[in-house]
Amino acid sequence: MKKHEIRVLREKSQVDSVKIVRSPSNATEWVVLIKILGGQSFFLISDDDEVCSYASLDTAVAELDALGFARAEVLF
Repeated sequence: MKKHEIRVLREKSQVDSVKIVRSPSNATEWVVLIKILGGQSFFLISDDDEVCSYASLDTAVAELDALGFARAEVLF
């Protein structure tokens, strides 16, 4: 799901949980998994339809902060 779509869902209180997990394709990178009410889960993707991946947890957290989130679960 794209960043602007996530912002809208967050503002409407439709986001159930946010998790930062290791990338399935590269264990040295992190990706964001967002679960919405109703049980569907989505990776955070860019406007180019690529999964957003981050080299550090700090970068992933900064991205979530920019999207307006105050908490996320980290799974490693």
